[in-house]
Amino acid sequence: MNHTAIFIITYLCDILLFAVALIGVLRYKRLEPAFKVLATAAVASLSLNIIENIYIAVYKSNAPIYHIRAIVEYIFYALTYYYLFTNRRLKTIILVSIAVLTPFSIINALYLQPYHNTFPTYVNVPTLALLVIFALMLFKQMLLSPLKTPLMKQGTFWFNTGIIFYSTTMFLVIGLSNVYKSDLSLYIVVFYLWYSIVYIFAILVGIALFTDNRKIDNNHAV
Repeated sequence: MNHTAIFIITYLCDILLFAVALIGVLRYKRLEPAFKVLATAAVASLSLNIIENIYIAVYKSNAPIYHIRAIVEYIFYALTYYYLFTNRRLKTIILVSIAVLTPFSIINALYLQPYHNTFPTYVNVPTLALLVIFALMLFKQMLLSPLKTPLMKQGTFWFNTGIIFYSTTMFLVIGLSNVYKSDLSLYIVVFYLWYSIVYIFAILVGIALFTDNRKIDNNHAV
């Protein structure tokens, strides 16, 4: 695979993630609680990406960092939903899922899918599935309780769209990630798919952070 292409794609990804994190930092005080969590997630994602690039350069693998990323990003995105949901049962489910999946991710990294050379698919399967469910439930909440604010100006819409896109597409890519090491052609496909998904998701999160405003008119439409 062309090393120049890899460098450009990963470098541009870092720039994009930095831009998204910067939007979150600059607008932090104007964001509602859910999007303050999302802004923190953007900074964490950028930090993990930088560490991941260093780890790949030194150890030729990003599997250990992805074990951390899988659970850390789930916690942040799940907590974002926690603040967006009005249903108490859904809020409880989110907290329980975090309490259960966090220790499971540690057990998985140590015993089931060794962190040094295997991707955490056992963690990704439930976390991505839960995020899809949360996204669908939030869309339902938005339909039942519409706001006067135009949909395209709602950070919630952009975030939710990003999550449902990311969770459904990344599920397939991660499913292939433990196989591609023995197949160069598959590795190339997975590489480009992976970064395409990350690019689109980062842009949608950036739009969500840019459009959200805690002073927005939250009165329900009549």
